[in-house]
Amino acid sequence: MDLNLFIQIYRAFLMESEQQGWMVEVLVEEFGNYLASIKNEEGTEVQFYIELDLEHCEKVSGKTQQSKLDYGVIRQQGTGDIFAKEVLDAFHQYWIQHVPRKVSSFIINKPSK
Repeated sequence: MDLNLFIQIYRAFLMESEQQGWMVEVLVEEFGNYLASIKNEEGTEVQFYIELDLEHCEKVSGKTQQSKLDYGVIRQQGTGDIFAKEVLDAFHQYWIQHVPRKVSSFIINKPSK
């Protein structure tokens, strides 16, 4: 899977989350790092992130590189636990609905500096 497609799914998920009544604010949006604040109707806030490990890329062939992609939810322990699980579950459901097959690797075209 292309990293750009994963980012498109992430952004579409955030838009759908807003339509469900969650308040979404994008805090960081740069190549390899994405962070959004998500609040539910009760005011519980979590931060949903995607982070690409650009420091440990391995060259596969030509311009193709391989790296670790991490995503998850940062929450305040205790009060945010249930909402964090709800956000991750919602993202996984969205993922299943919009990606027809299981994907275990990403293709990354790192921009030239």
